[in-house]
Amino acid sequence: MADKSTVQVDTYKEELFENFYSKLPDSFKPTEIYTQIRAAYDFAYKAHYGVTRKGGTHEPYITHPVSVALIVANEIGLGVSSVVAALLHDVVEDTEYTRDDIKEMFGENVANIVEGLTKITNVYDAKANTQAETFKKMLLSIPHDSRVAFIKIADRLHNMRTMDDMPDGTRQIKAGENLYVYVPIADQLGLYDIKNELEDSSFKYAHPGRYAEIKKLVDDSAEERKQLLFNFRMSLMRVLVQTNHVCKLAIVNKSFYQIWSMMQETGKTFSEIENFQTVRIIFDPQNIDSPQDIVSAHYNIYATVINNFPEKSDSKRDYVITPKKNGFKALVFQVMFEGNWIEIQILTSDDDMIAHRGYCYNLPNRKGLDILREKVQDLDKSQDAVELINRFRSLSSMVTIFVFTPKGSIVELPQGSTVLDFAFAIHSRMGCHCLGAYVGQKIVPINYELKTTDQVTVLTSPSAKPSSDWFGYVKSDHAKFCLEKYFKHKVKSDKSDVIKGRQDFNKLLRDNRVIPNLLLSGKILSYYKLPNNEELYKRLARQEISMDDLWACIKRLRTIIDGAHVQRRKEGENVVAKVEKNKYIEIDYKKPLLIEKSMPYVLSSCCYPISGDDALAYTDEDGVLYIHKRECENAKKLTAINGKKTTKVLWSDDLEPSLASINIQGTDRFGLIRDIAVVLTENNVSIKTVEINEEDGVFAGKLLIYVKDVNELERVIKILHDIQGVVKVNRINNKGGRVIAAN
Repeated sequence: MADKSTVQVDTYKEELFENFYSKLPDSFKPTEIYTQIRAAYDFAYKAHYGVTRKGGTHEPYITHPVSVALIVANEIGLGVSSVVAALLHDVVEDTEYTRDDIKEMFGENVANIVEGLTKITNVYDAKANTQAETFKKMLLSIPHDSRVAFIKIADRLHNMRTMDDMPDGTRQIKAGENLYVYVPIADQLGLYDIKNELEDSSFKYAHPGRYAEIKKLVDDSAEERKQLLFNFRMSLMRVLVQTNHVCKLAIVNKSFYQIWSMMQETGKTFSEIENFQTVRIIFDPQNIDSPQDIVSAHYNIYATVINNFPEKSDSKRDYVITPKKNGFKALVFQVMFEGNWIEIQILTSDDDMIAHRGYCYNLPNRKGLDILREKVQDLDKSQDAVELINRFRSLSSMVTIFVFTPKGSIVELPQGSTVLDFAFAIHSRMGCHCLGAYVGQKIVPINYELKTTDQVTVLTSPSAKPSSDWFGYVKSDHAKFCLEKYFKHKVKSDKSDVIKGRQDFNKLLRDNRVIPNLLLSGKILSYYKLPNNEELYKRLARQEISMDDLWACIKRLRTIIDGAHVQRRKEGENVVAKVEKNKYIEIDYKKPLLIEKSMPYVLSSCCYPISGDDALAYTDEDGVLYIHKRECENAKKLTAINGKKTTKVLWSDDLEPSLASINIQGTDRFGLIRDIAVVLTENNVSIKTVEINEEDGVFAGKLLIYVKDVNELERVIKILHDIQGVVKVNRINNKGGRVIAAN
């Protein structure tokens, strides 16, 4: 006779399965599919038996793969093999079962997916970043079996839905990984609802203060906005009756993270941000005879709307004639109602589904997936994992333009692309032999910057060959990849030259007391128009670039070097020597790090952190301790890729003043700069630089000042705002975004 505990376990097991199976779509109900699902569930239950989830809930671990499987089936729309793999996705990683066990029970197909989902825990290179290697493995699996990426996103989504009970450090790392890696992948796959949820849950944990601030602003304005949109919808419905199309209206909200990002990128306050809510006009295309008539329906509805509501000039974006790469089609524009600009999207019910869950949600052919495959295939598989992920990020976040071939085909390129980018987009051979192009009827050089609607005819010659200068002429990652591939085949890297050049470069920095940093390296490469540090080192070793010329270059970039402000800036103090002497500070990355006056560290110039900021600490491979504001792009990258070597910063009360960057705007008048200097001097604020530009009686400027902490900075901003003629003052970060403002 079974004891009571065994009966309870069996009851729980059966109840959990019945609840899980009842939530699967009807397509999973046939007997043969039931058998597969049941076998996978039983196997996973046995493998994870007795294990509970981390955090405070202590619920059985099996609830996690079951939840992931439901997301895969219901929210992503994948089939039986994917659901089986989702149930088994942690078995190889967390239990004694192997890939061969999975293969024997469930076949090669499922075993391959599970293997792709298994984290890399052992790498032969001791310096390798296992998390970055795992990301790289997942990215490179996409062209072969995209289900790995879909299931991994479902896995991460469920983790974020159950993250409240996890330690703060874990939440910060997971949030950073999401924003840096998983959100761009979800966006490329067209999983927009999931992308938005991942963004907001990650924002909540990565920047809790900013999240609470944006949420409160949205909540406080909700009632007023609700009434405005209700009135507008009533007026709009009366207008849409005239179109003879059956339409429904929906309100689409931007995520809190998207609102915050808009504020960061534009420098606007919340009240200045428009269109964080969009009114969507959705019509059913089922009774419309042809694709041409569907296009006409968009314009018929559009014409009716703007005949009744004033349209904002230059606000229309036509994704019907020129759809987005993921297949999304809509007419997007803004109209005036009761003194407010309201964004409208006109689209079919099919495109509304795309806007939520991706191209052909319930079909295997997802156009967003095809695009993602192309981007991954363009990556250099031999690259270092971190570099490969960074390159994928740049591909995923670019703003694009649309240009045309001589036959009228559309080519999508990053904004700022040149004739050379276009040539490489057509074919690598055409790019390598490009001489220039006709843009319309005009002959232009290879570095001519293209704009949307240009029609381009490439001119080639067998004698034309790439030079290193071409790296400065291209914007697209594909063109850079083609050039790098060309030079790799043309000249084999001389390892001894790279080693010697690196030694000479580091000696130059060390002798001149310059602390190496990523921003400086990037500026040097940009100055010489080189693709990477290796090329710089080779040219130094071969004396193609002299050390005198390099040092002259670095001195011209002193603002970059000086911007990485090191604490304890005492007269005659050898800061670099002090950092090197104490660089092996023992840091417990599981605990917050208290920044003290006696501690050598670098306040990163990319974001100018100051005492009181929400910040993180990171120690590079040379032992130099860097501090970044947590909202800084470099901080996001570090948290995502090397999160276990970052930790939260606490600030002691006795730190010396640090650099802060401020934007100031207003109406120009005689004596303005003098008044700014006098006010700052009277308040004992040291000024590093002042830049003021005036045009048509309006000025905009940037101040670099030394302040003790965020409270002093806030006080200074309020004082500056009281100066006659000053309209707006705000602190800026590396994107020019607002942190503290007065207006």
